[in-house]
Amino acid sequence: MNREIPIFWRWLAVAAALTFVPSLFLPYVGEEAVYTITTLEMWHGHIWSNPLIYGVPYARPPFLNWVMMPFALAFGPAHILVASRLLTALATLATALVLHWAARGIGVGVRQTWLAVLVFLSSDALLYHGWLAYADPVFSLLTFAAIACVVVAAKRQRAGLLWVAAACVFGAFLTKALTAYVFVGVAWLAVVARHPQARAVLLKPSALLSYVAALAAPLAWFHFNHSAGFAGHEGGAMVGDIAQKLLPPSVGAWLKQLVAFPLEAFCRFLPLSAFAAYGLMRARPAAQPARRSWESTLGWIALVNFLPYWLAPQSSIRYVLPLYPLIAFCIAVVLARCDARMQRVATYAVAVTIALKCIGLIVFPIYQAKHRGDAQAVAKELVARAGTTPIYADDFTSATLSVVGNLDSLRWPAAPVTVPPSGAAEGWLLSRDSNHPHTRLVKVVELGKERLMFLCIGHTCDARGGAAAVKD
Repeated sequence: MNREIPIFWRWLAVAAALTFVPSLFLPYVGEEAVYTITTLEMWHGHIWSNPLIYGVPYARPPFLNWVMMPFALAFGPAHILVASRLLTALATLATALVLHWAARGIGVGVRQTWLAVLVFLSSDALLYHGWLAYADPVFSLLTFAAIACVVVAAKRQRAGLLWVAAACVFGAFLTKALTAYVFVGVAWLAVVARHPQARAVLLKPSALLSYVAALAAPLAWFHFNHSAGFAGHEGGAMVGDIAQKLLPPSVGAWLKQLVAFPLEAFCRFLPLSAFAAYGLMRARPAAQPARRSWESTLGWIALVNFLPYWLAPQSSIRYVLPLYPLIAFCIAVVLARCDARMQRVATYAVAVTIALKCIGLIVFPIYQAKHRGDAQAVAKELVARAGTTPIYADDFTSATLSVVGNLDSLRWPAAPVTVPPSGAAEGWLLSRDSNHPHTRLVKVVELGKERLMFLCIGHTCDARGGAAAVKD
C-alpha cells in the first residue's frame, strides 16, 4: 500500500482534468476578453512584439498572445475564447505534472506526491482561476517550473536544470510581470541558506552564467523592443502597477486585508486545508524531521513569497497562484502523516469537490446570464445593426470588454474594434457616456446592472434619419 497509490486516486486526477472541458465553453467572465482582444488585434495587424487593445498599446509583454496564436489559428477567430481557455487549462494541468516531478525530484514518496497533486487539483486552481483566460495560469506554470528546477537542480546536483529555470523565469516575465524573478530569487536564497551542500552546484560557473542570462534577458527585451523601454510604456507600467499595490486605499482597508487575505488563501484549498488543520491539531508529539529537510524548504519558499502579498495594502489571491503548488505540497505533507482513514476521507473530499465543480458548471452560466447579461447576444445584435461600418469603443471595463471580444470574433476578418479616431466621420461607438459630439444614441445596452450606450457617428446618423438628429 505504501509503495503504490490506490487506483481511485488516479481516476480522481483524470476526473479533475476532464472537468476543464465544459469550462472552455462558458461565456466571458470578468476581464477575460483582454487577451482575446489583444491576440486578435496582433493577428489582424501583424504586430507581434507589442499587444494592442482597442488599437492602443497594452502595457504587458506578448508571450501569452504568442502561445495563444497557434490555438487561435486551429480553432478560428470565432472560437478564440475556447482556444485561450484550453491554453490556460493545459497550463494548470501541466503545473500539476511539474509538482509531481518536483516532489519526486527531492525524494518524496509516491503516496505523498500524489496527495500533493490531488490537493492542487481540488483547489481554486480547479474551480476557478485555473481555467480563466487570464495570464495567471501560464505565468504560474512558468514561475513554479523555474522554482522547481532550482530546487531539483540543487538536490540532484544537476546544473543544467538552472538553464531551464532561466528560460522559464524569462518566459514568466514575458507572460505577465517581473515579479517572477522575485518568486524564483526567494527560492534560490532559501536553498542556498538551508542546504550548504547545494552551494557547490548553485555557485559553479555554468550556474552563474545562467543567472546572468536570466537577468540580462528582460533588459535586452526592453532595449530592443523600442516601444517597451524599461523607463517607457511597458516597463514603467510594470513598476507603476507594483507601486500602486503598496498604496493603501485606507488604513481600515489595509487592516481588513491583513485578516482576509490568509483566510481567503485557506478557503481556496478547502476542504483539504481544513483536514490538514485538523490533522495538525490532533497530531501527537513525534520525532521531528530533519530541521533543514527539502520538504520544509519548500514550505519556507511558499511562506516568504506569500508574505509580501499578505502585507501589501492592495492584493489579489490570483497574484499568489504560482505558490498554489507549494501550498498544496505543504498540505499534503500534513495529510501524509495522518492515518490511513484520514487520508481516505480526504480523497473522498476531493471527489466531492470535483462533483461540486460539475454542478457549478451548470449553475454558473445561469447565474452569469441573469446577473451579468449575455454579451454574445448583445454583440450579435450590434453587428446586425452596424453591418460593415466601423465600430469603436472608449470604455475598458469588463462589461464592454466582453461585448468587444465577441464583436471582434463575429466581425472577423473586418478590422477589430478600436478607440474612435479624432474627427471620425462615420461609424458606431460603444460607450458609457451618451454625451459625445456628432453622435446620436441608438440603443441602451443592458448587461445585468451595467448600462452601455450604442451611438451612431456623423454620416452614419445621417443615413439613419437626417443630420437634425445628430448631437453636436
